[in-house]
Amino acid sequence: MIKPALLNTILSSIIATTGLAQSDTGYFKTSVTISRDSITAIRKTILDLPNETFNPHSFTGKNNITTQYRQLDPVQQRKSSKYPLVVVLHGSNAVGTNNTEQLGILVKFWAQQSIREKYPAYVIAPQFPVRSSNYIHDAILNTETSIPDPCLSTALQLIDSLKRTLNIDPHRIYIMGMSMGGSGVINSIELRPDLFAAGINISGVAAFNNLNKLKQVPLWITHGNADEENPYQSDWILYQKLKAIKAPGLRFWEVDGLKHETFYLLYATEEIPKWLFKHRKRK
Repeated sequence: MIKPALLNTILSSIIATTGLAQSDTGYFKTSVTISRDSITAIRKTILDLPNETFNPHSFTGKNNITTQYRQLDPVQQRKSSKYPLVVVLHGSNAVGTNNTEQLGILVKFWAQQSIREKYPAYVIAPQFPVRSSNYIHDAILNTETSIPDPCLSTALQLIDSLKRTLNIDPHRIYIMGMSMGGSGVINSIELRPDLFAAGINISGVAAFNNLNKLKQVPLWITHGNADEENPYQSDWILYQKLKAIKAPGLRFWEVDGLKHETFYLLYATEEIPKWLFKHRKRK
């Protein structure tokens, strides 16, 4: 097994040499080039970070729906400074109310000391009591499409509440998620394009009725073309539609042979915060 430090160097080199990081926008196709065993150590290191790093909280929205959530604060906060807010949405396997199941690898990624020091930010991870996005078949496009559950609006109200109580930079609010969480990214931007500076949808199910709203927020889509749970086609159609209307900041990574999982380059490198933090919401 490759040592984590060496593997990080190798993975960063892969991003550089394949052209994946050469542009903030556009389409790129890559493949799984590192064995699963080789990234096990990095996954374990991240997932072993203590849940207690994230403070537990609860929020009830105007719709009387209560959402549990965890919050990570910037290290060495200064009262005079404003910090980004990163919202991480979970997949359907974490639906519940125990306020722990949502602390997966995309959440704990932000708790790594090196990431916290280099990219200080507030990070919140809501846990939805039911599915935050549901899927229906679009007969015209012959693909699945996502629609938001009311609990997703509660999470958006939570963001508004935190903007009033924390030192959050309102021009640097980001949203990301995988699977149902990726679908939630699309649905959240549809509901509140004014709120977000950028979003990352990983292996989600797209929506197509509000393209002009989605166009307002830089979007990075990553999807494996062997995904059988949330078929790749939905996100690919969305990318093509947004590209056709010249959506700025649009990026698509197609991962050849990847099934329904998070591509390792997303959590084993700094590509996520690098890309997100380049974007600011226009005043």
